[in-house]
Amino acid sequence: MNTSPTNLATAATLDRHADTRTAALAAAEAIGESLHGAADVIVLCASFHHAAALPVAVETVRQVLHPSASIAVTASGVVGGGMALESGPGLSAMGIRCPGARVRTFHFDHNDGPAEVWTVPLVRSRLRPTSPPRGLLVFADPFTAGSDILPDRLARAVPPGTPIAGGLLSGASRPGANVLVADQVVSNFGAVGLILEGNIEMETLVSHGCRPVGPPLVVTAADGPNIQKIGGTSAVKAIQEVSQQLSEQDRKLLANGPLIGIVTDPAKRRFGRNDFLVRSVVAANERAGTLLLTSPIRPGSTIQVQVRDAETAKEDLAMALDLAAMHPEPPAASILVTSTGRGRELFGEPGHDAAEIQRRLEEPPQTGFLATAEIAPVGGVPRVNGLGVVAALLRAPS
Repeated sequence: MNTSPTNLATAATLDRHADTRTAALAAAEAIGESLHGAADVIVLCASFHHAAALPVAVETVRQVLHPSASIAVTASGVVGGGMALESGPGLSAMGIRCPGARVRTFHFDHNDGPAEVWTVPLVRSRLRPTSPPRGLLVFADPFTAGSDILPDRLARAVPPGTPIAGGLLSGASRPGANVLVADQVVSNFGAVGLILEGNIEMETLVSHGCRPVGPPLVVTAADGPNIQKIGGTSAVKAIQEVSQQLSEQDRKLLANGPLIGIVTDPAKRRFGRNDFLVRSVVAANERAGTLLLTSPIRPGSTIQVQVRDAETAKEDLAMALDLAAMHPEPPAASILVTSTGRGRELFGEPGHDAAEIQRRLEEPPQTGFLATAEIAPVGGVPRVNGLGVVAALLRAPS
């Protein structure tokens, strides 16, 4: 159990009981004891083992802590404190008591259609802002609301610069199996989230964990997620030419899994760590010379090949934490979304991201989950990005 030392009181706990109600009751009682009573906001992140009874878990916690706002989601693994559970049942819970702040839930379901058809009036009617928001947290089902359009639609409905963070759920491999709860509303589609207003601050900590190699290139032909030509030559040949210019170590990293970084502002003369949307190459058709990405790309886009390894990811997160640690006060809470492609797969052990945030930022109470992709500001604009990590750091106003 972790608790915050500030007026913005928070507490977080991680429970491993396989029985959902038992886990929820234990988490609620631990948070209630730490906060000396009720919580204004509850965030629950549950492994897929708890999917069937997640609404029961939410109701159990609500009966103990009486929050005015509560959200819950399912994922392949959950974060609690400095730990990440990548297998086995886990229920991570956070309670927040925020005097002077207004925190409300919002949700979108299958009746709203995909994010591409959401209008500004529709989004505002769900957010119901009463003052300029201090931040938005959004957790979305990747099958029904997980497009690149989602953060754009949210950003259009709030003032420019409003922090927006979150991620796409990883608790299911097929549509209709993720579970999302906003207060008493339960859905298997769409998105849920929190809008923060008033006496609270939200800062986003972002780390992409990738490193650009080779020269910037221009996509000269593309069809949806298929890159056909780069710089006038076949896409496969262009990447092979980049590979030939790299060091032996970088060639090995590229061979492990090619990544494409799409430049968010091609007008820049130099591109840094926060200037790329990273997309995996899921297939290469050598006969046709094309590359298939995980999302569409436009002709004319500037790209740069990316590689990643554990050391690159560690260094990138360390730089992000250097900036976060410059704040005069440690965060009262951290809500962490980290890619399923990190953890044991990248670092050889689970929980690296969670543990580093705890170590560097004076052990804030922390909850979160493993995501198929994170929603984070890239180039100053909220976007769906892959293979990285984003944390929403909550603080009382300075």
